[in-house]
Amino acid sequence: MMPGTIAEGRTAQVTALPLVERRRAGEDFPRIPLGSVELTREQAATALFLENERLSVLPTDNDLLNALQYAVNTYGLSGLDAHLSELQSARGYDRKVSCSYSYAYRLCVEHWYEDALAEFISPHLMACALYASDLTVTRYPDAHDRVNEIDGHFAEGVARLGAPAMMRLSAGIEAEFGRYPSPELPDGYRAAMPDRKRRKYCFDLAVNRQHCGPRALMVYLDDGDYAVGATPPEEPHGAPRRRRMDAAAKARRDARKAAARGGAA
Repeated sequence: MMPGTIAEGRTAQVTALPLVERRRAGEDFPRIPLGSVELTREQAATALFLENERLSVLPTDNDLLNALQYAVNTYGLSGLDAHLSELQSARGYDRKVSCSYSYAYRLCVEHWYEDALAEFISPHLMACALYASDLTVTRYPDAHDRVNEIDGHFAEGVARLGAPAMMRLSAGIEAEFGRYPSPELPDGYRAAMPDRKRRKYCFDLAVNRQHCGPRALMVYLDDGDYAVGATPPEEPHGAPRRRRMDAAAKARRDARKAAARGGAA
């Protein structure tokens, strides 16, 4: 364990709670509960595509669910299935189609487990777990080509801290390195994570990690407990485009490294 890191006893870890996935056999994603019906990812994407004008630029989950309910009331599930071809026939990058699939994926992730809501681990939470792990601070917090290593250290840190401590300390990370940094940091934060250089490195690494594919889920159970869940599959519609962008970014990084080596010679 990192010197100076406060860890809770293993018996207090709520991450050991059993979690029940909502996915049905043979399906990659859970269905989205909506009153008396459940929508597949494809049905939800179709509904949001058809009701796109009802959504703001940055819709909330309630906005998305309201649009889904309106679409179900208007078309029914069979009607949504009939309109799916409109999304599937889109060629190239279509923002409306892309957003519809992305929003549907977001709702599937949110309802991944029974009796709970879930979201991807935030950089603030991940940074606390990384700090508590045996992660070595290097010169640059580059997450590319290090995803498995980073996720392994994250799991290590979660096991050492426990979810309650991770949640509590994340408020300090957000206060110190968030969009609106505050000079007032929570009590005990610096005592638990005394090395500012390591705090900043872990936060920057966590921010970079969120651009490298899906992360583990933070699960908020209906009874007030919470846990760290599984890592969902990547959003299928956006995956090819993300991989192309990643490949282009890697080519640029490699070119810069080659140029630097050439300059050094």
